[in-house]
Amino acid sequence: MKIFIIHAPAGAGHKSATLAIKDAFDKANTGHDVRVVDSLEYANRFFRSTYVWGYNFMVSKAPFLWTFSFYFTDFKPLRPLIRSVRRMINFINGHKLYSLIRKEKPDCIVATHFFATEIISNLKISKLYDGKLITCVTDYGIHDFWVSAQVDIYVVASEYSKNELIDKGIQAEKIRVLGIPVQEKFTKRLERHEAVEKLGLKEGLFTILIIGGGLGVGPIPQMVKTIAGTSEPFQLIVVCGRNESLFKRIEELAKGSRIPIKPYGFTDKVNELMDASDIMISKPGGLSISEAMVKGVPMIVDSFIPGQEESNLRFLEKNSAGIGTKGIQETLEKLEWLYRHKETLESMRAKAKQLGKPSAASDIVLLVLGSVEKK
Repeated sequence: MKIFIIHAPAGAGHKSATLAIKDAFDKANTGHDVRVVDSLEYANRFFRSTYVWGYNFMVSKAPFLWTFSFYFTDFKPLRPLIRSVRRMINFINGHKLYSLIRKEKPDCIVATHFFATEIISNLKISKLYDGKLITCVTDYGIHDFWVSAQVDIYVVASEYSKNELIDKGIQAEKIRVLGIPVQEKFTKRLERHEAVEKLGLKEGLFTILIIGGGLGVGPIPQMVKTIAGTSEPFQLIVVCGRNESLFKRIEELAKGSRIPIKPYGFTDKVNELMDASDIMISKPGGLSISEAMVKGVPMIVDSFIPGQEESNLRFLEKNSAGIGTKGIQETLEKLEWLYRHKETLESMRAKAKQLGKPSAASDIVLLVLGSVEKK
């Protein structure tokens, strides 16, 4: 059996989910030919560069443009027109991926990005591909870009996501609530004291994990400086990603701080940092939320990308596993309040844990194998 897992490098979550599924296949030792495919490697160079650059530019430098484009392309009266235009553009720019699928004829395709879903849907409409298409949605809200009648099975993060898909016209029997797949290391937990000791942190302090994403973006120095002014017994872990200047700035702030501050650059130990933490401050990416929920770590969201991350925040707040704040000062006030009201924090932690789906990746493997056998 030949299985393709297809992603696109627009945001880190799609690829991370793809690799989690691939790792689950490897661990299951099914003996099948499982291949990871970057869909944009099969697009023309101009489309690939502008696709990734355009996304990164809009969400970081021109969020008003991203907000407009997100909601405009999800506007119900315009959906049929936009779908037609989008499919034409994708056909023109993704012809190499069309050729790959027609040549290799995988038995099943798992798509973790809507670009791949569009391409494969077009092939199915044209009766040029008759394998299974399983789309794994990597956010909690559902944009119309994800919606295609040609998808055989949708995998979504929650009942909240399932209901949004149904509202957009997808039959309930096509939808499986299995969660967003996370790497296996997030499903294993160190005891709090073990993680604190291993990471060289101080025991007995209220530990706050601040994550700025892979690029270390956002007003992190201002936030660290503000939180460090508290009179409460806090300590901070700050993940700066690949932003070296941010790392150096946090190091400088740590030297003169009343509370302990431990900066990290790009690290593969986020799972252990979560084990040591009482709460996490982060943007609400679909994968970040899923990792935190599996770990049972409640979140404070001080900023978000309008559109998909806004929907993710609504999910957190609706389920009492996270809090949205407006500005750094309010973030500090919420932290201090939660420290003083530990019963509320424990309730948030329990609700986060209930929402977590640690077996999502392995459940998707079973779903793929079962769906192909029924073909």
